[in-house]
Amino acid sequence: MSNVLFDVLDYIDEGIIILDNKLDILFWNNYMEYLTGTKQKEVIDTNIYKSVPSLNRSCFRNAVTAVMGKNRKFFFSAAIHKGLIVDNAEINLKVSRFDVNDEQYLIIECIDVTSQFIRINQLKEYANELYSLNRELIEKEREIEKLAYYDKLTGLANRTFFYEVAAKFLENARRDNTILGLMFIDVDRFKGINDKYGHEIGDRVLVEVAKILTESTRTNDTVVRYGGDEFLILLPGLKAYDNYRCIAKRIANAKNKVRVNDDAEIGISLSIGVSFYPKDGNSIDELISKADKAMYRVKNIGGNRCIKY
Repeated sequence: MSNVLFDVLDYIDEGIIILDNKLDILFWNNYMEYLTGTKQKEVIDTNIYKSVPSLNRSCFRNAVTAVMGKNRKFFFSAAIHKGLIVDNAEINLKVSRFDVNDEQYLIIECIDVTSQFIRINQLKEYANELYSLNRELIEKEREIEKLAYYDKLTGLANRTFFYEVAAKFLENARRDNTILGLMFIDVDRFKGINDKYGHEIGDRVLVEVAKILTESTRTNDTVVRYGGDEFLILLPGLKAYDNYRCIAKRIANAKNKVRVNDDAEIGISLSIGVSFYPKDGNSIDELISKADKAMYRVKNIGGNRCIKY
């Protein structure tokens, strides 16, 4: 083998091992000394499996046989084949044959990809951090949306959400020639409850009302806390004006109470007015106004019932 070739191979940034056809080491360049800590003079003329016992694996032996016998080339990835050369670095191996004067030689190229692995792991960590950050941002967006569209106390849709949804329901009713119902609901004697028992009990009453209304309505109905102790329910897709009665009946039969203390409970009753598109108005504001008037008629006759406009 040419000494000039060996000198050149000592200057490249990858480990080079050259073997004869008996698999004895003919050349071990400077980079191999750097990778393994083993000097060239310690391994020259020794069998590769003696000098590098970690290569004595069936996969590598089979590859060497195929390379020497059939002049194939093999590549061993550091990601799959750990510790082929050393345990403290990630090394890719290329195994190939070259012939000189009818003599066969095996060349093993050892490419240190440790820095690439470190970079890949850093990128993976960065990607994981971005994923986590993205999830946090999505959660924040949901929280912001909830603050914008939902009532904090009851969890119901708020006035802003109501007007967006109501406009779509009204448009659908016009297009499909169906009835849109609107219930305006007010808690009976709510000011007296607040004055007598305090705002904490008043809040518990509102939460209980929200539960009653939610459990009494259909899946596609929208229950809204309109403000204070006022609630709205949108009833889309009604086939007949009297269809609202089943919802009103469920609300009336709820009979929920809020416990004040061990000795006292507050019975909840509601005054409800109902209006309809198209019979009572062509806009949401008209429907609210008519339902509100019907609700006050209920108030004037003692509350705790439902009347349509």
